[in-house]
Amino acid sequence: MAHRWMRERDARGEPFLSGMFTRGEVVYAGSETEAAHDREPVAVFTGEVLPFYAADIDDDTVRMLLDELASEIGRILEQEEVHVAYRDRTWTLKAVDEVATLSP
Repeated sequence: MAHRWMRERDARGEPFLSGMFTRGEVVYAGSETEAAHDREPVAVFTGEVLPFYAADIDDDTVRMLLDELASEIGRILEQEEVHVAYRDRTWTLKAVDEVATLSP
């Protein structure tokens, strides 16, 4: 999913972030009655702004790219919230309708 996002942006001549994408699962200590909600998928993207491809993008653009990528990941994993961190800031994108469009 992250690779497709990068390739599509690159094909349009738009900036993108490169990095490592890891899929996993968050496990919660829920009760037996909440067994259906004690695990959920998680994706972690650790990236960087590569000077060769994106040396001219500023922090605001990086945050916009992270929001776009996080929204796509959240939609695919059917998450109601996605947490994003960049430099010294963290924020949460939340689903705003049934198609899981995420917004800050």
